[in-house]
Amino acid sequence: MGRNLTLLLLSFIILNSISNKVTAQLSYTGFEGLADESVFNQASWTAQGFTVPWVNGFDVNRAYADNAYAKAGSTSLRMFYPAGNYGPVTTGSGGQAPLMVTPANQYYMSYWVRFSDTFSWGATNEGGKLPGLGGGARCSGCTVCTGTNGFTARLMWRTGGKLVLYLYHLEADKLNPPCGDNITLQQTGSDYYITKGQWFQITERVKVNTGTNHDGEVELWINEQPALLVTGIEFVTNGDQVDNLYFSTFHGGSDATWAPAVDSYTWFDEIKISTNPTDVFSTTGLATFQKNGGKISSREEVTVSPQPIKSGNAFSLDLSFKNQGDYQLQWMDTSGHIIRTENVNSSTGQLSAPDLTRGLYILKITFPDEVITRKIMVE
Repeated sequence: MGRNLTLLLLSFIILNSISNKVTAQLSYTGFEGLADESVFNQASWTAQGFTVPWVNGFDVNRAYADNAYAKAGSTSLRMFYPAGNYGPVTTGSGGQAPLMVTPANQYYMSYWVRFSDTFSWGATNEGGKLPGLGGGARCSGCTVCTGTNGFTARLMWRTGGKLVLYLYHLEADKLNPPCGDNITLQQTGSDYYITKGQWFQITERVKVNTGTNHDGEVELWINEQPALLVTGIEFVTNGDQVDNLYFSTFHGGSDATWAPAVDSYTWFDEIKISTNPTDVFSTTGLATFQKNGGKISSREEVTVSPQPIKSGNAFSLDLSFKNQGDYQLQWMDTSGHIIRTENVNSSTGQLSAPDLTRGLYILKITFPDEVITRKIMVE
């Protein structure tokens, strides 16, 4: 009898672990088994197998289990952004919760998200946060990133639903201090805009820098197709690693100019966090990922000379490693606004910089299979 009881308890523990789908490698939730319209709070995250030290928004009934929409199974997580509210605080919108994982130099994460048909991007300022990987003390909120207070690589929707990487890293390298850098996601050479009423998948890879080197990386895919690769990042100086998916979503910004005009909603489903890309990509997506060489190299082979570039002057761009002549070249300012776009092929002669004021700019190089960005100083 005692042996049977032991076996029964062991079976229960194993089955419970499988149902929560959290292992040493993979943290996952599909929000199944939750009652429709039940409040989703900090205890709910814990029940899904996550360690969550604190929450905003999830403690004031702005998150619910919902069986009206689901990307897989029958249930998803619905987030509420009340009209006129902004930020994740008690009277704000959306919610925040760091989903902690075992620290590692590199993590992959993915989730599916759907915006309501009448979703309001904001007021006179249109923008809001979406989840992304982070580490340490999760530097954010227009805070000076010192190298010892962590980093975040969340996403944002911007004007008209344009999707950008919202990146907090070492202050001296920021393009938009003290707030995060805005780097636009693109596919097939065009900025990516969210379509309301449709599910789409965000996949992200973050590799933290080593020591005080500029060798950190952020890579993003939309529906498992390349959308952005940023290299040469110094996130931290104290050895902090990637240790959480910062589930952060709200309107703002820090004032009412960011608030939605009408009640708005998002649905999230199939959240995955892993050190192994095979846990995050589908079979088809993994095949594409492996076809492109798996983990993309740091792209240090992309060289721009001279540095700095003089405004309006000629410069050279070495992309010989691609063995591919056609690409799109875009110059952007530090807020992500496009200054100039040109299509370049093997017959194009020497490149020239636009007429620009002195300062930092982003040079975005878009190939059919990836997007590479470089920070450029113009004098």
